[in-house]
Amino acid sequence: MASSKSNPEYQKLFAAFERELGTGVADWSELGTKFVYREMKPQEHWIQAGDFCNEFCFILDGLLRVYYIDDAGNEVNQHFYQANEVIAPISAIISDEPCQYYVQALEPSKLMLADYNHLSDYGNEHPEWLRLEIKMLQRVFVKNARHEARLLLGNAEQRYRWFCKEYPELLERLPQYHIASFLGITPVSLSRLRKKAEVK
Repeated sequence: MASSKSNPEYQKLFAAFERELGTGVADWSELGTKFVYREMKPQEHWIQAGDFCNEFCFILDGLLRVYYIDDAGNEVNQHFYQANEVIAPISAIISDEPCQYYVQALEPSKLMLADYNHLSDYGNEHPEWLRLEIKMLQRVFVKNARHEARLLLGNAEQRYRWFCKEYPELLERLPQYHIASFLGITPVSLSRLRKKAEVK
């Protein structure tokens, strides 16, 4: 799909970038050529464990989950990503190693994908993109760090309360077993916590 100012997907992408930068940019046309548009169906994977992926992903619409499969064969949710968020397997790209996790669409999703190395080259000549990339990836880092801290420091009830506060919109969009996996508890324990919260 060619980049065009009249194309709604590219318009949405650039509007999100300009909001993030806090300023307008005169011409995004060159950057637009780096991105391609992709639609995904629920349960479809963008990345499978073992894949070599060098793509940077901006989510226009939908919901993605990142998950691992543990030694017992259980799917363990690491995080969820929604519209106007970015995701990229940075550690795998930098180390030139296969990705260790899966990225799957949970809802019909619309993505804008670009080769991360091409974007890095673009950033060498366009500092506004470099600033934007750093800001977006910093947000991903902070998001993941907060989740890890909650898993390590909070009990089940504290983790559930944190999830309700941080991601209230996901309470209705996600099945309970996905939320339970993300919080490191069983679906039965999550059901008890939800009932306890309703009583209060």
